[in-house]
Amino acid sequence: MERRVPGTAVVAVVAGLVGYVACLYTAGQGTNLDYPDSRSHLAIARRIFDSKAPGLEQLGTVWLPMPHLLLMPFVVDLWLFSTGWGACILGIVALSASASGLYRICARLGFGRLSRIAGVLILLANPAVLYVYTTALTEPVLIMCMLGAMAGLAHWATSMRRMSAGELAVFAGIPSGAAVLSRYEGWALVLTGTVFVFVVAQRRSGKWRETLTMSAGYVMVPAAAVLWWLAYNWAIYENPLEFMFGEYSAYAQQKDLTESGLVTTRGNLGMTLWTFYWSLLETVGVVPLVLAAFGAIDLVLRRGLDNVTLLVAVTGSAFAFGLVSLYLGQTVMYNDHSVPPGWWNNRFALTALPLVAVLVSALTDRLTRPSPLRPWAAGGLVMALLLQNIWWSNNPTSRLAVLAEGAFFAQSSAHPTAAARWLNANYTSGGILMDESAGGNAVLPVLGIPLRDIYIRASGEHFDRALADPVRYAEWVFVNVEARRGASYTGPTDLVYQAISRHRSFGANYSLVFSTPTHQIYQRSTD
Repeated sequence: MERRVPGTAVVAVVAGLVGYVACLYTAGQGTNLDYPDSRSHLAIARRIFDSKAPGLEQLGTVWLPMPHLLLMPFVVDLWLFSTGWGACILGIVALSASASGLYRICARLGFGRLSRIAGVLILLANPAVLYVYTTALTEPVLIMCMLGAMAGLAHWATSMRRMSAGELAVFAGIPSGAAVLSRYEGWALVLTGTVFVFVVAQRRSGKWRETLTMSAGYVMVPAAAVLWWLAYNWAIYENPLEFMFGEYSAYAQQKDLTESGLVTTRGNLGMTLWTFYWSLLETVGVVPLVLAAFGAIDLVLRRGLDNVTLLVAVTGSAFAFGLVSLYLGQTVMYNDHSVPPGWWNNRFALTALPLVAVLVSALTDRLTRPSPLRPWAAGGLVMALLLQNIWWSNNPTSRLAVLAEGAFFAQSSAHPTAAARWLNANYTSGGILMDESAGGNAVLPVLGIPLRDIYIRASGEHFDRALADPVRYAEWVFVNVEARRGASYTGPTDLVYQAISRHRSFGANYSLVFSTPTHQIYQRSTD
């Protein structure tokens, strides 16, 4: 198998153009900033170099660092940061790389050109995919890295020339390491990828030394990435497992939800499968899932557990990780069929898309091998995807879970967004005090103000000083006042709200200049 795969460049360019058109639409509508997490990712990337306390410690520990490091160059410009176009640029690159990586995987597995295009269509014809790739969410970077790693593994496993362990480390280990630092699904990919390398190397040579050498060659870069992340947490937070059990970890968040009885999938296999099934159905679509199911059955019956089948299975490691974490209660997912119903984290189902795309490609290749079926299979696939998209387009924010989530978040954050836009229009100078980690306060990109002018929780001691003496440091105070509802409010409390509630002289020094039912903006009095 040659290193070059004809057609890869064309696929990359077409995917980039598709991504650009998608960005023109979402950025033009402003929907690329609907997700609060997307706004937070933009803020993290920018505060590394623009904040009261710039530096790598601004990466935090809530999310893995790779998406923010890749996003950082694209948010240097304030306009690219505030409009989300910085994330759009990264998304266009990621979509181009994802599509070309998927095309190369299908080629390495021996699928014909028509079948490879079918797999790419599953990616590019999905509105949820196109939307997410216009945001600063972490899925685009994860999927890009996963497909890059899979393409490297496929090349190593199918190459007629025996590749060295060093080549395996470069072509598969490096993108796997990037996946490890993107999302925790990448850790599952490395685990299954190592097993794959071990099995294939043993089948190929039967020599334990070569098998162990190849396995070590693949895993050494991802292992170094894991060690770096542990060392980072140890250095910054004095706890190498801060990302797992710290104050802002998923564990801490899920603990509160579990105690409130809102994690109904934990230890309940039926509820886990039911919730994830509807998330898949409303994210990936009926047509791709049905075709993928037939592709999986045909692949196993026809090829058993050969190297191709194993590689396809590794592609599904993120899907398996999602199911397991949902069952263990490490992840929470709500949709219109879950208990309780709602819209939250359905975008996690997009990590199953690489597996679905490869299986559809495998089925298409099977159907198009006899030449008389080629036009029928191709036409049938295009028509089925067209009908799927027509059905989606009639009511996208109800039929596509990812878009429904975005619309839900846009509506629920309408008040803080309005407050942020008002401050953006009226700000002239002076420090701003706000707790960006409080519920509803993920609006830093909407503010469109250099972060060095803002005292936020991530500023550390700068924030603490401003909190203790706001008159000295802050011309403006942006605050979430929902906590005044008392017991009816259960979201993260705004530390600034708590502080100004204790400052008896606050009202004498500040005037209320803008108000919504949930947020208020104060300006220091000139008297």
